[in-house]
Amino acid sequence: MPICPRCHDTYVDGVVACVDCGLPLLPDDAPLPARVDRLLGTFDPVVADRLGGLLVHRGIPHRLVDHEGRTEVIVDREWADELRAELATSWGEVLGGLSADERVDLPSTRLRGWYDAPEGAWIDRHGRIQVDPAEDADRAGEPVRLWGPALAMLGTVLALFGWYAGRSLGFAVLGIAALVVGLLLPR
Repeated sequence: MPICPRCHDTYVDGVVACVDCGLPLLPDDAPLPARVDRLLGTFDPVVADRLGGLLVHRGIPHRLVDHEGRTEVIVDREWADELRAELATSWGEVLGGLSADERVDLPSTRLRGWYDAPEGAWIDRHGRIQVDPAEDADRAGEPVRLWGPALAMLGTVLALFGWYAGRSLGFAVLGIAALVVGLLLPR
């Protein structure tokens, strides 16, 4: 079964190009290129260059993207979590490779030079280190988490209004539907 080198979708024999990406498909026994699509972190450019060198040395596919004085390091999704945990636990060693002048110029963040550093880490039951997301990354999803409770509350009000009004079966059904959707949305 041929496979797309970018999105890794598989196709039946006879299809020659990916429908989504438009790229020619590879045979299923061909080695796939790495997916360099997971953000490792946002770093000071000096630190990002140092990390880029370390990643090249270890043979980990990555790319550096500059954004107004900050550099995003994007890696293969299979390496992202492990690298983030490793960096969080050995950040001093990464900075140790910088000169004294380079270290002085780093911005004062919780882990100097790492703008979206994780807040903490723990060992899971399988013995792997797990890293908490940065506080900003955690708050980015907060507005979405309010939709479920808001819909559940609105559904309850509409269902009760339809029930007590007696003649408004449409409000009751709409309320029950909103309540069910609100309860099923992730929080």
